[in-house]
Amino acid sequence: MVGADRVDAIRNELFQSEHLGITCAEHWSGRHVHENRKPIPIDTRVVVVLCNRVSHDLLYSIKRQATSRGLPVVFCRHSVVDLRDKLSRARIRDH
Repeated sequence: MVGADRVDAIRNELFQSEHLGITCAEHWSGRHVHENRKPIPIDTRVVVVLCNRVSHDLLYSIKRQATSRGLPVVFCRHSVVDLRDKLSRARIRDH
């Protein structure tokens, strides 16, 4: 997950989406400049970007890395309802 400070509700929604098979979720707040250069972890299956809470530089970096690795990226507002909607429409490989 990229963006925002408080992501407990978003994290819980990811864990409850059984079709994703997510058991671990890493969070980058996007507040620190060094996160713009941080590589996406190797075992990542999907990237969730909370659009209204992330810098343009970090957004560009995440999109570039995810595209080069063929990872799906879900762009949503900082809202569980929006995340649920976007996940239901996303094409994410089975675990």
